[in-house]
Amino acid sequence: MPNPWLPRMDDPAVRFDRGWRWPTEAEILAAKTQPTMKGTMRRQTYFPSRIADQILWLQNFRTKLPGYETPLGLPPAHVDACVASCNFTIYVLGEWLTAVRDFGPAATAAMDLLVSGSGPDPVALPILEPPPLPTGVGPVPPGALNRLFDLVAIIKAAPAYTETIGQDLAIVGDLTTAGVDQAVPAFKLQTVPGPVCQAVKIVFKKYGHQGVWIECQRGTGPWEFVAVDSETPYLDERPLLTAGTPEVRKYHLRYWDKGTPNGDWTDVASITVAP
Repeated sequence: MPNPWLPRMDDPAVRFDRGWRWPTEAEILAAKTQPTMKGTMRRQTYFPSRIADQILWLQNFRTKLPGYETPLGLPPAHVDACVASCNFTIYVLGEWLTAVRDFGPAATAAMDLLVSGSGPDPVALPILEPPPLPTGVGPVPPGALNRLFDLVAIIKAAPAYTETIGQDLAIVGDLTTAGVDQAVPAFKLQTVPGPVCQAVKIVFKKYGHQGVWIECQRGTGPWEFVAVDSETPYLDERPLLTAGTPEVRKYHLRYWDKGTPNGDWTDVASITVAP
């Protein structure tokens, strides 16, 4: 396989305890002899589907992996790359994604103001301020999870590998895959108290996919994109089109994977939202 991470001069050091260094020719050659997969990310039964669980898995893997480098004869450059990939992916799935989601309502409000608001002042678009990177964490090249999964394959093929090591690294086991072949997501609607009117709670099942793409029709208006969500439930807290007047909202969902909505739409479900 290609070298998992051949650093450039301006890249951050991948393991600060080992210091900045180039991979040796032997490490690059060893990495090139390992299998790889180009294109899409492989689904692994040991890797969780919920983002919160993925963060916990990555934290465990990055902490324990270096301790198995020597006993299992793992390529040091690949171990370095995977530890760095874990660190940055944890930041993206945790602090960065939280900031992006918190930014969503402000972005929606700015778009609503631009297209249908009023007032004399120009619309000022909000600016997303990403949280600072933790000390020692830096961006990594694409394919972070594929690097990890490639290394897991190397680990399992090592002569010294045991089931105990696999359990310690959480790279064995079979997650529930029941329903993974479902053509569309499943969901149900419920009204709950909201900040300015009732909110719609959307409880969904994504059946092994990364997330769902949610659209809504309010009254007789057009279908609108609402959100992409990877963890159920989603809470639609948008205000009523006409304050104080109940409205019917219709929803349908489809799968979302690797940044793209895909698959068929679900059947439409309706609910009345009250002030």
